[in-house]
Amino acid sequence: MIDPAKFSTALEKWYDVHGRTLPWRETTNPYQIWVSEVMLQQTQVPRVKKDFYPKFLEKFPTVESLAQAKWQEVYPVWRGLGFYSRGKNMLRTAQKIVNDFNGEFPREQKDLESFPGIGIYTARAIRAFAWDESVAAIDTNIQKIIKVLWPKEDIEKQAQKLVNAASSGRIWNNAMMDLASAIRTGETLDGELTGIFTEDILKKFKTEKKKPSPKKKRSGKFRIEVGAACILRDGKYLVQTRPMGKSFVGQWEFPGGKREKGENFRDCVKREIREELGVDVSVRPHFCEILVEFERTELLLRFHRCQVQKGEPKALEGQEFRWVAPDKFHGLSFLETNAECIEKLKKMKV
Repeated sequence: MIDPAKFSTALEKWYDVHGRTLPWRETTNPYQIWVSEVMLQQTQVPRVKKDFYPKFLEKFPTVESLAQAKWQEVYPVWRGLGFYSRGKNMLRTAQKIVNDFNGEFPREQKDLESFPGIGIYTARAIRAFAWDESVAAIDTNIQKIIKVLWPKEDIEKQAQKLVNAASSGRIWNNAMMDLASAIRTGETLDGELTGIFTEDILKKFKTEKKKPSPKKKRSGKFRIEVGAACILRDGKYLVQTRPMGKSFVGQWEFPGGKREKGENFRDCVKREIREELGVDVSVRPHFCEILVEFERTELLLRFHRCQVQKGEPKALEGQEFRWVAPDKFHGLSFLETNAECIEKLKKMKV
């Protein structure tokens, strides 16, 4: 068993020599760090570093300047990043920070997660990089490192042991990200890490492959993963229209959105429903999963049955929503990607 203190010490020594130079690593400003984290959810590091991050901060250097803007002003500097709901969520979050927190980012995890578009991973990343807190911002690459080195340990608990053994939460998280990148690209590791990442260990990163879901070979295309909520109340499901600014405006769908780094599908659904409808829901395991392939991307959708636990739904994104019984679905123009889910719901008990 590899000792956490030995690993974190070796990691920091390696990072001191090989760590990447990135503009968001040269600041402890939570606003600037938050901007980088949201952009990096969708886009590769070189493009964010060169094309988007500096231009966005030049236009909106502070959270106050962003909060005062309208989407029409944000769109030109966000264009090209895609996933425009993320940009709109940034605008809403900036406004909440200014109005409810006097322009200061809160340091509590639960407060950060209450903002639109900020999930568990992003909240932890802000805390680690802005305030050097000893928290682990665990994405899929870091999960893989821990799973390979400590296969019998709980990933969350092991990550916390590792970051506690480090001299700095900020350095540990940056170093783990760079280590994951080095392993992924086949860079040679040196120093004390060579005794940890033996040839046999490195082979596991190359040969262990995530099982495709559903049972199809991975296409090599960029994958987008979406969690959708089929919210049930009194025998009817809540459905909504696609809002302005998104493709297929006006067509009907089940609410939900893109899964963030380090976030499981059920947490994704809870966050998205809180952002879109302002309610807390309980989320059951998914009952329908489909994979849709496009020319350059593939879309994985998981549909979960849910119930409202707290609050009353509101159209926070300007969408129209209705409660509709399954036998009335045919009267609405749904997205084609919802078709299989709809057929299954018609056969399920309500």
